[in-house]
Amino acid sequence: MGQLTAPTADGSAVTSYTNVHHTYDTIFAFNQTPQAKKGALMMQYRPPSKFDWTRQAPNTTGYVAYKTVTNTVQCTLSDLDAGSYKINITNSFSSAKTVSCNVDTVKNDNGTYTVTVTSPGMSPNVYPNNTEPKGTFSVTADPASCEFKWYKFDYTANPPKFSTSAFKTQQGTVTSADNLDEGGYKVSVKSMTNASAPRDSFVAWLYMNPGFDLKLYKDDNGNVIYAYKYCDHTDFPINPTTPVVQSSFTYYNPLNSQTKLTMENEIAFTISRGGGAKESIKLQKQGGQQYFREYYPPYRDTKYAFEGRDMFGVVRGDDIMYESIVPYADMDALLPEVDPSSAPVEVRFTNRSINATEYLWRFGDGDSAVYDLEHLSPDTVKHTYYKPKKYTAVLLVTNQYGCTSTSNPKEIVVDPSSVKTVNVFTPNNDGINDYFKPENVSIQQFEISIYTRAGKRVYHYKGDDLRSWEGWNGRIDNTGNEAAEGVYFYIIKAVGWDDKKYDKGTGTFGGSLHLYR
Repeated sequence: MGQLTAPTADGSAVTSYTNVHHTYDTIFAFNQTPQAKKGALMMQYRPPSKFDWTRQAPNTTGYVAYKTVTNTVQCTLSDLDAGSYKINITNSFSSAKTVSCNVDTVKNDNGTYTVTVTSPGMSPNVYPNNTEPKGTFSVTADPASCEFKWYKFDYTANPPKFSTSAFKTQQGTVTSADNLDEGGYKVSVKSMTNASAPRDSFVAWLYMNPGFDLKLYKDDNGNVIYAYKYCDHTDFPINPTTPVVQSSFTYYNPLNSQTKLTMENEIAFTISRGGGAKESIKLQKQGGQQYFREYYPPYRDTKYAFEGRDMFGVVRGDDIMYESIVPYADMDALLPEVDPSSAPVEVRFTNRSINATEYLWRFGDGDSAVYDLEHLSPDTVKHTYYKPKKYTAVLLVTNQYGCTSTSNPKEIVVDPSSVKTVNVFTPNNDGINDYFKPENVSIQQFEISIYTRAGKRVYHYKGDDLRSWEGWNGRIDNTGNEAAEGVYFYIIKAVGWDDKKYDKGTGTFGGSLHLYR
């Protein structure tokens, strides 16, 4: 088994890997050396081996099968009991060899165990263990002695192919080459201990990553520098002195040199707002300027973190502070605590907008109000609704850049007019039903007269402020004289804010009233 790597690279990406005994093969390795633009490749060849573990039978000199591991270059067994072991190693390129080891356990004075594993030519290894005395032993198959030949891919040949002349020949188990230019490389391997073993080969494509930088265009305080101030989006320009580079690399199928392939080393970009989750974004270009565009920018100052990552794991990023120029319209509507839907309804609108200089209130009844910061504070605006219906109020704001925003609508409901009466009240100052006051909603004009059965008027009220009128307290003409218990008659004349008249066609309506003390 062979492995071709780029030992001095900042990283590598293996897209696929095989040798001539498999169906397809290639390795991508990359070096990012901006100065020399040279790379290095190393190959180590180890044939897969079979490991037959045996253990000495108790009280005998013979060994019995213990465990078999196949098709690997390294075999490690743990939890070995004390005793003698032999590992027989065989592979296709070398004759069988045997490695022996002894596992001894010694108990320390403090009650812990020390496991000592020894084998010929190896120093003892000590493994402390506070539970059961077990050992661990690892065996690596020695690589076969090989001849390595290096070839470079010739892009100019017709058709393009690997050169037939090796530019380097080396013997041993490890071979390497450095100071390499970008391109394709093939290492041919031949066992020097087994003449019948087939020649093997491995291919690597060395890509010199040009790297990239990502620096945003900002002022000395780290804030966005605006070429234009947009209301519906914000552009974050890339510093013109640090262009972002996305590159491609041409290579060929190693089993068919005429099949041309292209690797696009594209850079994936992400954005994080205020320390939140990363989201994918795209870099845009216009007139030679590269920039990121943020649609629906926030209306609060926000720190943005931009990051770019290429397919080989190179990461670059930069932070920038966005000072918002986007207005946000917001308001609250406070209704009266008493009779909140009975006309007239005075509503207190409170402005909670951000980044605005001009304010337009539309109350939904045809009226509106305009305020600006220079002439009048727009914190609280009062408006009164008279006609029974449903109104929709909104606040529209504008800032010095001409950006606008509209608040969520607030619904104001004024109920239809109504008058309802009772026929009993008890003015005995017990706090319960002490006043005769008809229930009324959205009444614009109201007049009431109360008479005895003999036709004498004992009380009269006329007005349009029914919220401050307590009602009749059972006293004659608002004097200290109490009206006697009995039956009284009332006559009401009323007009609602919806122009409804409560007169039953006669100009008035009335009824009987029982007074009890």
